[in-house]
Amino acid sequence: MTLFQKPASFCNNNSLRFGILKVYALSRDKGIPFSSVWRNMHPKYKVPANAVWLCAAICILLGLPILKVNVAFTAITSICTIGWVGGYAVPIFARLIMSDEYFKAGPFYMGKARRPICLVAVLWISYTCSVFLLPTYYPVSWDTFNYAPVAVGVGLGLIMLWWVLDARKWFKGTS
Repeated sequence: MTLFQKPASFCNNNSLRFGILKVYALSRDKGIPFSSVWRNMHPKYKVPANAVWLCAAICILLGLPILKVNVAFTAITSICTIGWVGGYAVPIFARLIMSDEYFKAGPFYMGKARRPICLVAVLWISYTCSVFLLPTYYPVSWDTFNYAPVAVGVGLGLIMLWWVLDARKWFKGTS
């Protein structure tokens, strides 16, 4: 294993772990299809084994193109970064626009500095996610194309389609 592969391996393991946690949390709240399957805990190991296998299968399917296409690793890294970092933008943006009357301050409340800090954080996350959607090799051809925008677009499209057709009728989230 080269020096370059060790951080990449660590990042992939971290992405898999966070993916499992998200699948479990969403299935616990009945926020994804077949939630009853993904939220089951293994009786001996006390882990959501089905969520682990689902995330592992998705990682394998997304990783298969690496065997044939050289830029697949870049696309996978981009997709994971956009999903991971982009997920932080939602609560930060919500806190940025939320009025103080609906907010209960915690131990790390930043007071009046929260709005500028939240704004900088949202802008930085937007910039980072945008950069990971750009091509990494020039000239752009089918062999050098960054497939991250396509994958993110298809994923978000399927999620929005599922929301419009079904989930908006029953999913309320947690309070």
